Amino acid sequence: MLFEELSRIKRSSIMTSIVLVAIGIVMIMCPARYVDSLVSVLGYGMVVFAAVLMLSFISAKKSLINYIKFAGALVLLLLGISVLVFSNIVLIIGIVFGLILISDGIITIINTSLYVRRAQRKGWWILILLSVLMIAGGLAILINPWWNETTELFFVIGVMLLFSSLVSIVRLIIIWPIKDEEEG
Repeated sequence: MLFEELSRIKRSSIMTSIVLVAIGIVMIMCPARYVDSLVSVLGYGMVVFAAVLMLSFISAKKSLINYIKFAGALVLLLLGISVLVFSNIVLIIGIVFGLILISDGIITIINTSLYVRRAQRKGWWILILLSVLMIAGGLAILINPWWNETTELFFVIGVMLLFSSLVSIVRLIIIWPIKDEEEG
């Protein structure tokens, strides 16, 4: 049962990374005249995803983790509605995404130094390097010195989304401790 759950988590992580890579590529390749439409699709997608999370809360057991997921769904719903209502929300999304990149990089550095390095996994220094690059990318999005238009920021967010999802794939490959039964 534990191995089935871990396998499900592994598949979920891989699929999330693949979806984020696809979204990043779409954000990079999107022509300037379609950026507003894509931002609207992003807003509607966040609202629908938040609604799905809230409906799954209703049918789930009422444990602490489900309440935390419900609170995250409410924040996502508010962010999705604000994307749809306000016109210059991409700058706020850039700030939020920059903060997420910085926090993910810091958490990965801490986990790598505490667990992966001590477990003597090969390539732990690659995770440190990629995490530092992710923190630098998050700071670049927050400082925002090179782009003033929404389309340019949208492109940069797409590039950083692509990079962060590739970092999560590398992290999964390096730290995943369980071999499949066929590999045994």
